[in-house]
Amino acid sequence: MAKRSATFGSALRAIRAALGLSQDLFGARLGVSRRTLTRWEIYSELPPVGQRKHLATSFPDAPAELRAALVRSLELPDGFVVSFGTTLAAPPTARPTQPDAAALDGSFLELCERVEIAPGRLRAGLVDFLRSAEASGFSLPAVRAHLEPKRTAKRG
Repeated sequence: MAKRSATFGSALRAIRAALGLSQDLFGARLGVSRRTLTRWEIYSELPPVGQRKHLATSFPDAPAELRAALVRSLELPDGFVVSFGTTLAAPPTARPTQPDAAALDGSFLELCERVEIAPGRLRAGLVDFLRSAEASGFSLPAVRAHLEPKRTAKRG
């Protein structure tokens, strides 16, 4: 078990509350189980350093002061810099064409439950698959068209 940070759990809970996500959706977004998220939020148990770096950059849509508190609580090595860029820090109302990340996370979590695979494991497999398809010259619409079941006309 990693050492504990007194503020990590509260910083993580504050970001989850600000984004209006349940523990299930928030955990799916991070690729961890609800049980792991509970350990982090309640007991302030710090994840391994590699996972802390991922956490530090996972919430560009959260308020800046909450992101800063989370990054401080993660006790990252000196020299680790988090940069979200100016376009990511814009308020959600300034980005009406952006997809709804919470809805996407919810759909992903439903898929994980339907196929009974942990979110982190399924996410890793999907990312590898999409990278491979992209490297082969396929666009996302082409991949979707290829994977969708072929519909046959009903005979009357």
